[in-house]
Amino acid sequence: MSEQQFPGSQPLVVFLVPVAPRRAKRRWDAACAQLRQTLESIRNSADGNFCCVAAGNEPPDFDVRLDARFDFISLPLSPPAHPSPVISAVLDKMVKLTAAWAHAKAKWNPRYVMKLDADDFISSRLVGWLAQNEGAAGYLISHGWLWETGARFFIQRTETLDRVCGSCLVARSDLVERTGPFLTETEGVVLSAENARFAIADQHSLVPGSATGTLLANDSHQRWPAQFAYLGHTLASVPFPAVLYRTANPDSVSGVKKNYRSLRMFAGALRRKRLITPSLRREFLLAGG
Repeated sequence: MSEQQFPGSQPLVVFLVPVAPRRAKRRWDAACAQLRQTLESIRNSADGNFCCVAAGNEPPDFDVRLDARFDFISLPLSPPAHPSPVISAVLDKMVKLTAAWAHAKAKWNPRYVMKLDADDFISSRLVGWLAQNEGAAGYLISHGWLWETGARFFIQRTETLDRVCGSCLVARSDLVERTGPFLTETEGVVLSAENARFAIADQHSLVPGSATGTLLANDSHQRWPAQFAYLGHTLASVPFPAVLYRTANPDSVSGVKKNYRSLRMFAGALRRKRLITPSLRREFLLAGG
């Protein structure tokens, strides 16, 4: 299995994994361990018709090339300068996603692309489901799991994963380089006061005053259905929890924090709590924190 190749000459899907620079991490060993868990969850896919490219400034402390379907590219670049460290991290991620896609396109030319953060997990069923349902322009993953780093017994189910997690889109590869008014304040664009208010009030539409960017290189994941509509396509849905989102990660710039604004929100989160079962651990290859 260690040298398993995807069937045929063109893989179904590539997973692009941007890796933050070492200096941005308080514990490089923990970041590397989490990245390995992410890559192992990909390798755990029941259908092997995939490839994966991780991109970082320096390689982690293990060999990313778990088998012939995995590759790593090193970008000796400094993170893009910006007064906001959060926006700087987003811009750094976009540079690495673009480079990882260029590498995957030249080497494998996969049919679909999925961006995956370096601490999330995918279901072992996802690639097989995509193979059985191939044909849509893209697939939105709104069903998923929220797992607090290190939690041993409980996990939270969500039907709105795309609101909090960027690892929620599978896009047809011929679309990822298409451009449109996709870049907002998330990527450091300066909007007028009126357009900034629009962006806050409506988190799902295209924002007036946005800058031009590619479908791949933006982090406005709540607006992806609108971006696809702009390009003349409709997103399909993955009907089962296909991504496990690691939350409360102290090194993450966008981790979900427990901030319940009402008793109703707290009760709703409590109702979505589930036991972490052995089958769930096998499906996502979920181990300890």
